[in-house]
Amino acid sequence: MSAFIDVATRGTRSSAAVPVTARLRSAGVWIVAAVAILITVIATMLMTSDRGTDAPLHYDSTSRDGTKAMVETLRDQGVDVTTTEDFDTAHKAAGQPDTSLLIPTQAETLSQGDIDGFRSELAAEDNRLVLIDPGYAVQEFTDRITVNDSLSPLASPDKISQPDCAVPSAEAAGPVETGDYEYAEARKGTEGLRACYPFAGPGVSQIDGGAVTPGSAHGQLIVDQGGGGKGDFPVTVLGNSTWATNAGIDEEGHASLVLSELSQTDHLVVYYPTESADSESAPSTLDYVPSWFIAGAVWLVPCIIVLLLIIGRRFGPLAVERLPVIVPAVETVHGRAALAARSHDRTGALHTLRTGALLRIAKRLALGPEAGLTDIIVGISNSTGRDPAQIESVFSSAVPHTDSDLANIVHLLTLIESEVS
Repeated sequence: MSAFIDVATRGTRSSAAVPVTARLRSAGVWIVAAVAILITVIATMLMTSDRGTDAPLHYDSTSRDGTKAMVETLRDQGVDVTTTEDFDTAHKAAGQPDTSLLIPTQAETLSQGDIDGFRSELAAEDNRLVLIDPGYAVQEFTDRITVNDSLSPLASPDKISQPDCAVPSAEAAGPVETGDYEYAEARKGTEGLRACYPFAGPGVSQIDGGAVTPGSAHGQLIVDQGGGGKGDFPVTVLGNSTWATNAGIDEEGHASLVLSELSQTDHLVVYYPTESADSESAPSTLDYVPSWFIAGAVWLVPCIIVLLLIIGRRFGPLAVERLPVIVPAVETVHGRAALAARSHDRTGALHTLRTGALLRIAKRLALGPEAGLTDIIVGISNSTGRDPAQIESVFSSAVPHTDSDLANIVHLLTLIESEVS
């Protein structure tokens, strides 16, 4: 009996044993493959560990919407640029004399405490704050600038905006691309505030529903020298983020305008807000685990897999079996039906019926393979006149909780399919 078992599991009796050298040679191939994989993984991690982020307007991002080109150009021009994502670092650096603080994005994520901290440091040294397209968040930093909400909904600004002001940096830069927001003085007649690049184009109506009031300041570039009161400090708003991105800074007069506004002081602090310090969660256990330990644990995974393959590999021929094995379709159907009934898998059974019905209906409605569920539901509704909501429920959202629910849904499914036919 043991001889027949050996034939069934290892092959015929006359099969030659595999030499030890062949087994070692085969194991050596797996070991070499494992070493090659590990070397590749280590090299990849080393090459990608210091990659810059791809976050929009990030100072280290080399993607099209990053700002690394702007930051490096300013450094080449002799500006001392400090870049950070840490609030404490930015807060301390913003208090040094002759400094501009640039917040390129996500100004709305800063807490009121963070904003008040920046305002205090900037006002103490009369330093400048530069915001890139902050939207309504500009009102959290200053009460002298706001978003111009008085534009007509039918306004169609030109794609290119002209300076139309006496700000030297804007006059030297010339035209720029038009952004999404126009900013304006919060109170008419605010002293020390100049605006450039107003929206212009057919259908644009301004303050009070008519022509622009003489002397009113509105545009995509706002330069506010401050009101001279306690707590005031210079604020500059660059109203279009495209002006500073890697892809857009070399278009129109963007480079001249942005670099001129950001190089007016010896020091520039670029703060990229991430998560507010007030809402930071407590560090998890993984935060205290060294990165090299995690990397080593990851490298062990393919080693263990390869070791298991080597140890568990069968050597020698397997029993010969004529293929393919033919299983009648009816047995498959009955088997799957029995499993579904035993496990009370009404949802799975209904999903199979729905899929088959949808495929048949789509074919009858002459819908192409790219047609989705919504297209088929619309086709069924047009063909049968039924409510699309009812069709969507039957073919998608309805969930059978009991056998009776399943029977009712299947009945409607069959009825709708017959109506389409």
